[in-house]
Amino acid sequence: MAGVRIRHLTAHNVRFTIVEKDNPYKTLYQCTPPEFGGCGRLHTHKTHHLTLDDQGTVIIDAALFQKVRGHLEANGFSIVEEVKKPPTMGIGVGEAREGTGAWGNIPIVDGE
Repeated sequence: MAGVRIRHLTAHNVRFTIVEKDNPYKTLYQCTPPEFGGCGRLHTHKTHHLTLDDQGTVIIDAALFQKVRGHLEANGFSIVEEVKKPPTMGIGVGEAREGTGAWGNIPIVDGE
């Protein structure tokens, strides 16, 4: 399945949250901690967590992109390119790292 590489001009090396304000949860959702890919907060609406690299880019699924495109644009993201064969994306816990780099201490940026 194809993906879309998007970029944020000012946010780099952060986990950016995009909230679907038109998609509320029926009950509060406790997000996983940053070291496990989340933000550790309670969510009232469907929230996507985008881990941006040092260039402010991330590849997301094309279907997700179409669904949240307006939210992404409202938060300062732009399209870089279509990625016909994106790398395999894992879900769940990544390799253990000692509170540095991309896991335990990643800054969280809250989107609108």
